[in-house]
Amino acid sequence: MILYGRNLSPFTRRVAIWCALQGRDIERRELMVAGPDFEEIKANNPVARVPILVLDDGTRLIESFAICDYLDETAPNGTRLVPERGAARLACLQRLAVGQSTAEKAVAMVYERNRRPEELHWRDWQARVAGQIQGGLAELDRAAPGPEANRGWSGEDGPDGGDIAAIIAYQFVETTNPWLLEPGYPRLAALVERGMEIEAIAATKPAA
Repeated sequence: MILYGRNLSPFTRRVAIWCALQGRDIERRELMVAGPDFEEIKANNPVARVPILVLDDGTRLIESFAICDYLDETAPNGTRLVPERGAARLACLQRLAVGQSTAEKAVAMVYERNRRPEELHWRDWQARVAGQIQGGLAELDRAAPGPEANRGWSGEDGPDGGDIAAIIAYQFVETTNPWLLEPGYPRLAALVERGMEIEAIAATKPAA
């Protein structure tokens, strides 16, 4: 399988970690949308977004939620990252959704604050987006498992999809706009620290 996108994309990174934790071999094509790779990405996804996962038969899958759902549906025994059913599934999906939404707003902040010329900054809108990001981080902090729960993870034997999404959202903010972490999110920060002991997570941490 071939995965298009860089680890700086929180959505591409989630697919990369998912594949690694499930023991899947993938080829990486670390292309970026905002640059000369745009046309190649668009040739593989008509809306020119990453991630794109090309299966061995040539099928192209897009959007991280759909890709990770496919990976779970076809997962080797015992490697699903979202429970199949019941309250555990619902709780995991909700944490995953908060992590995804927080990452989406953090990406929006990169475009609004980091890339838009300063004379075009809309301060009120940036403040609104900052509030959404910090609201998401606060919820992820509240929901983060403590060290006493399954060695500090929400999954039975390690991180589940919600843990992964939370770690990725925190580290994307840390990389791009670390000032947003100033209120402090101790349970979430501890979860991230535990995550960095896992090769699949540590190896994909984006550089500033």
